[in-house]
Amino acid sequence: MSSKTKVVLVHGPRSARCTLPILVGLLALTAPLVGQARRGHVYHVNFYQVRPGEEKAYDSALVSVVTPVFDELVKRKAVVSYLLLTKTAGSGEYTNVAIVEVASPSAAEGTFQRELEAATQSVFHKSWSDATVRFSELRRFMHAEQYTAAGQRP
Repeated sequence: MSSKTKVVLVHGPRSARCTLPILVGLLALTAPLVGQARRGHVYHVNFYQVRPGEEKAYDSALVSVVTPVFDELVKRKAVVSYLLLTKTAGSGEYTNVAIVEVASPSAAEGTFQRELEAATQSVFHKSWSDATVRFSELRRFMHAEQYTAAGQRP
């Protein structure tokens, strides 16, 4: 008596294939970060899809605009740390994830935006919206998530 097994590969929507590796990578990165977090730290995770053909321009914008401003935020202690991640899929999808760690939930609310504006003024002598005006041409915001250490409220 023999048994035959058929294997059928089912492919979901394109975004589902892209989301799983990103989610696994994100969890692998944030779990140690959250475990090391001091009480009250909040992690903001933003996902962006770079528009096709704009990958180099977006990388350049990250290096020339976001990194100097976020470095200034760390220097001012408005941000504990930040991490900018890029994932390129074989299908040409190009996704960016920004993880920003702030010291307390209150800093995560209105204070962060004021600090972001002040840091951008200090670095570029213009507002954050003026410094990032081209970003909407280069990327599409996908979604945002917020994490805290276990047992804490945001």
